[in-house]
Amino acid sequence: MKKYIIIAAAALAASVSCSKVETFDDVQREINFEVARFVRTKANTALDTLRTFGTYSWFTAESNNGSQGVDFMVNETVGYVNPVWKTINNTFYWPKTGSIDFISYSPFDGSNGSADSNPVVKKDSLIYTNIVAKDIDYLYADKVTVACPNGATTNDVSYNGTPDFKGVPTLFRHALAKVSFQIKANFLEQGNSPTDTTKWKLTVEEFKIGGLYTKGDLHLAWNGTKWEPKNSNKTWENPSAPTAQQELADSLVLTTEYQALGALEDPFVLPQELQAYAQTLKIKVKIETTLANGNQLLEYFDKTLNLKDISSLQAIKMNQNLEYKINIKPTANVSTPDSPEDVTITFDPAVADWEGVSAEATIQI
Repeated sequence: MKKYIIIAAAALAASVSCSKVETFDDVQREINFEVARFVRTKANTALDTLRTFGTYSWFTAESNNGSQGVDFMVNETVGYVNPVWKTINNTFYWPKTGSIDFISYSPFDGSNGSADSNPVVKKDSLIYTNIVAKDIDYLYADKVTVACPNGATTNDVSYNGTPDFKGVPTLFRHALAKVSFQIKANFLEQGNSPTDTTKWKLTVEEFKIGGLYTKGDLHLAWNGTKWEPKNSNKTWENPSAPTAQQELADSLVLTTEYQALGALEDPFVLPQELQAYAQTLKIKVKIETTLANGNQLLEYFDKTLNLKDISSLQAIKMNQNLEYKINIKPTANVSTPDSPEDVTITFDPAVADWEGVSAEATIQI
């Protein structure tokens, strides 16, 4: 049986090939970056050109007699300098031999040239500490290894001094998650004729969300092809600082089309496990019914739900954009949420049997 309030979560977590080795056919060129963000669909979107990001990199010479894994860039600020993304404070050029490993994150943090950023960036790890999920989209890029010597271009990356030039592949992923709610009425009118029609008006008077954790830590380890979080379910560690109940500023009259429920004050949510009686959703709906005979009814539907119980999701995961859709049937619900036919009032008339009585009576006239 479908529930009276149906909440469906649509989540798309993504994975693509993460580790690349690019070969360039020119040398002594300035190092530039090609930047994108990973989003819900398979297509990527460009990073906002007003943003900056930090980059760490390490150089390994082609010969064992040369430098091996030494610092090349240390928390360098990268920004958009039309028409390319490049380091802002120091200019870097491609070496003649060897390869460079790049790890990038956004937004830029700390001091340029100092390994004092949050996250702490190592050759095979990223560590965020005491991050508060609020209004900042924390991004981390796949680690990429770029070969410096002459050779054929691979993986659709060109570095030949032509207008088709593309820089260091920098594909960012979202470290946090997003959660949103939409709501609609299944129907607002039902009838067999203009004179036999029942109408409903549904108003969301209260919608509160509480108990979402907002602060935590994240340890990412590079396994050779992708970043792996310490928690296997792609949630952050040490979740804390649960929110008080956040609620709608104004009531909302429902239609049969989905409308956004903007109860969450901040756009980003800490990836976290869903626990019983922790992350809760409270809804109160006023139902005004005009019966076919013209009589009017007023009732209130008041319900508190656990996010853990309303879908099959057991966690809000990194890089997920979760959309909960709430459908409200204005009548009782049995089997047909999009119609009140399952709860049409019918009658089952019967006549009680005569009660047999054996009695004598004297009638005196």
